[in-house]
Amino acid sequence: MALFDILMIVLVLSTSPLCVFLILYLIKISQQVEMVSKDIRRLAENTIPILSNLEKITQHANIIVTGVEGYWQEIDHSIITMRRKISNSGTLEKFRDTQTHILELGRNFIAIANGISAFWRKYKRR
Repeated sequence: MALFDILMIVLVLSTSPLCVFLILYLIKISQQVEMVSKDIRRLAENTIPILSNLEKITQHANIIVTGVEGYWQEIDHSIITMRRKISNSGTLEKFRDTQTHILELGRNFIAIANGISAFWRKYKRR
């Protein structure tokens, strides 16, 4: 049993430094965890104002885009309305028809003028 007692004493003496090392190592790890948590808190404190500013910018951009969409819809509606009016009224065709009638009227006036001129010449000769 003497050997068993000696081995027990060696075992107890070797575990004591191991326990001290483990305690010191856990203290060091807990300090590093605290430093990381402080860094994360600082990062969160710095990013909260940035995120709030980004949210305000997003809201303003959304308002602007909504306004532009409204104007675009009005412009698109106006263009569609003008197309319908032009296609329904046939304004371009009426303009062409009017132009043709005016040209024909001009030719008729020329023909009438030529006729009056011929009549007048014949009338003078008599």
